[in-house]
Amino acid sequence: MNNIYLRISQGLILLTLQLISYKTLKAQCPVGYPSGQVAYDTTIATPPGINTLFVKFPQADPYDGLLTCLRICISITGVVDSVSVENNSASAQTADIYYIRTDQITGPGLIAPLTNSINHHYGSYALGPSTAPLGAGPDFVAISKDTLLNAVTTCATITNSDSLFQFYGHDSVTYQYNITAFTNISCTGGNYNSTVATSALVRFRFEYCTCTGLILPLSITNFRIDKQTDNKASLVWSEMQEPESPDYHYEVEMSTDGTHFINQGRVEGSNEINVSYKFPFTARQQGEGVYYFRIRQVYASGYSRFSDIRTVTLKNSQSTSFILFPNPSNGIIGIKFDNIQDEKKIIEIFNSQAQKVVSKEIAVSGSFYQLATSLQKGMYWVRVTDVTSHLYSVNQLFIK
Repeated sequence: MNNIYLRISQGLILLTLQLISYKTLKAQCPVGYPSGQVAYDTTIATPPGINTLFVKFPQADPYDGLLTCLRICISITGVVDSVSVENNSASAQTADIYYIRTDQITGPGLIAPLTNSINHHYGSYALGPSTAPLGAGPDFVAISKDTLLNAVTTCATITNSDSLFQFYGHDSVTYQYNITAFTNISCTGGNYNSTVATSALVRFRFEYCTCTGLILPLSITNFRIDKQTDNKASLVWSEMQEPESPDYHYEVEMSTDGTHFINQGRVEGSNEINVSYKFPFTARQQGEGVYYFRIRQVYASGYSRFSDIRTVTLKNSQSTSFILFPNPSNGIIGIKFDNIQDEKKIIEIFNSQAQKVVSKEIAVSGSFYQLATSLQKGMYWVRVTDVTSHLYSVNQLFIK
């Protein structure tokens, strides 16, 4: 059985889209705010030899109102333009044609591709012995202009606010449309020629649902990140308050990939003018690398706006690093911490037989701590554990 694959090319299709009003999808708006819909609808035919298209749609203007959902639909008419098999053997053969095709669209907001697939069997066909001319006669069979996907539609609706955030703006979002099609030929003699050509007529529908009257200001200004230590940073922003502004609060969100953000905490808004805010962040178990931050301003109505994204590179606090001094010691042990978290620590001391001889919880408020012990002469191991992160370090201690 042989596989005959299409030649894969790609093209950029710049579409002129018509702005159309629809009432098929309603926004869920707070009481008193009207709902609206804005949709972009276009149909394209895939050019010959083009199996990858990039389709662009306008972003939603933030000043048009709150974006509550996005619905993406593709309606595919898939056509087998031609598929043929010709016997090259001097003896008769039986041929079966298996046509396999997958259409899919990928892009922003789609967790999984929008996909349509079909497997179609042509045959069986009795092919006579090879005779001239090529492409005709009893040794040849061809199928042309066969519509296998007839306006088959698949849709996805996006309502998650984290995903909808990327659709606000004055630029465009890009989706990639791919056709993957090939044939498997089963021929009893195994000596044959085969061709296949395919195309599609695809309708793209891109629909925003909005709350047209709900346009509230973004009061965040001067947002920056001040790096304090290798693993600590402070997020700082100011507030440009407007008279009679509705109630709102801020949510600090962090991401390690710039796309998927996690809420790190909440900061209540102030009724005062020109207020500055600070939010501390410590990199611990998340690991080291680039951290992405944004501030979400959330109004009491549920409407939210986002700040620009800021980045900072932090290192993970891998352990509660410390040194002991003097070492050897006479029983009075000085502990100097490298990574100060101003948190509780547990100090444990083990003798050379692995027996715990000291266990003490302390509150660290500086880089130095002194521990008085009555340990006997010998070798010991000191373990310091961070109560919050459960990370620890171990150092050797000698008592003289």
